[in-house]
Amino acid sequence: MAKLSHNLEAWTPVAVVLLLAMVSAWLWRVVESNALPEGRAMTHDPDLIMERFAARQLGDNGQIHYTLSARKMVHYPDDDTSHFDEVIFTSLEPDAPAVTVRSERAVRSGREDEVVFTGNVVVTREPTQDQPLTVVRTSTLKVFPQRGIGQTDQPVVINYGKDTLTALSMIVNNKTRIAEFTRAKVTYLPPHRP
Repeated sequence: MAKLSHNLEAWTPVAVVLLLAMVSAWLWRVVESNALPEGRAMTHDPDLIMERFAARQLGDNGQIHYTLSARKMVHYPDDDTSHFDEVIFTSLEPDAPAVTVRSERAVRSGREDEVVFTGNVVVTREPTQDQPLTVVRTSTLKVFPQRGIGQTDQPVVINYGKDTLTALSMIVNNKTRIAEFTRAKVTYLPPHRP
């Protein structure tokens, strides 16, 4: 019996190495069977299509930070983008009026905090006690929701109550409340005094 146990002890490392080799070979086959065939790149095919899409992101306090809805959403895994049709995006910052962006289309990059709205983009900031309704119109708007930044390099028209501002481009930081415009023109209507 002592001789048999001595032989088992001698063969145990060999058995472990063989077992590891078999598991490695099995894993290699699993990985290769899930890989794309040689010479074939990943295609830009959707892996998810949703009709009447709606999503909400909550802030640290559990309150809704922003909502995103669309008639249709298509996700592409190769570049991790989501494409939306007939989009409504609403930002609900604490202690700030709601800001809603509507557009014909939008693309959200999953790798970055970025949403690009295109086609008849209309941004509406609700009025407050000391600020009137603000409506921004442009053809393209890039928004960074987490940073509270919106920008466009396209012409923009802003209606601030009865006043109108036109510009060739715009960058707005919702958190610092600073807006930058290029070649801006303002039509200011003074308040009517009886």
